[in-house]
Amino acid sequence: MEEDKNAFMKKLLPLFLTLIFTTIFSQEYHFDYSIESQTTQIKPDKEKSVSTAFYDSTNKIHLNVDRFNDQFKGIIYDKNENLRHVFKVIPSKDFVTFEYMYTNDFSKDKHKDIANGDILEIKKMDSLQYQIIGYKNEKKTKKRFSVLVSLEKSTFDYLELGIDHGKTDEMQKNVRAFLDPNSNYAVKRLHVDYHSTGYSYDSSLKITNVDFSLKLPKELVIKEYGLIVKNSW
Repeated sequence: MEEDKNAFMKKLLPLFLTLIFTTIFSQEYHFDYSIESQTTQIKPDKEKSVSTAFYDSTNKIHLNVDRFNDQFKGIIYDKNENLRHVFKVIPSKDFVTFEYMYTNDFSKDKHKDIANGDILEIKKMDSLQYQIIGYKNEKKTKKRFSVLVSLEKSTFDYLELGIDHGKTDEMQKNVRAFLDPNSNYAVKRLHVDYHSTGYSYDSSLKITNVDFSLKLPKELVIKEYGLIVKNSW
């Protein structure tokens, strides 16, 4: 099944040359870059996977395409609006159809990530490599995670770390403080170790130009805590 998923991801980009939408639209996201991530899970088991995301560099928003229970879904998480839009992705021989499903509203979510209390430490290894360490407390005696970030000069700025942590924005801001403000940088490679769980992986990114848009229906279906209600955009 993983091989089928990886094969689909590799074929995904050319299929986006033609997109079909079947409803009345309102807000539009325009994607100008594709981000292909080749990830090797090191611990607990060695596994390889390929994932594709698309990036709106103007609004700094991702469209992630992944497989859930034998069904591909496209997910846009708009942090500015605290909304997550979910689409069914239907591939065929010559094109991909995006069928809008629902939207999750997180604007009233009071959940706090316990990892938000981690103490961050950023170390400059060289001009294009940085280490981020998250400690459990101010004494810095126990590491929760560590990340080795490798950058490259780029035509546009892409310092999205893609780490599942409540302080990811702070990490990106701290790394950026080391960099030449007159140059653009993109993440080339990540090596992540979660010391608390023993999980680790290595991920390399390949960035290419694309040009397509994905639109939302005028009337969103808001799904929150198992309830579905309708709400105009």
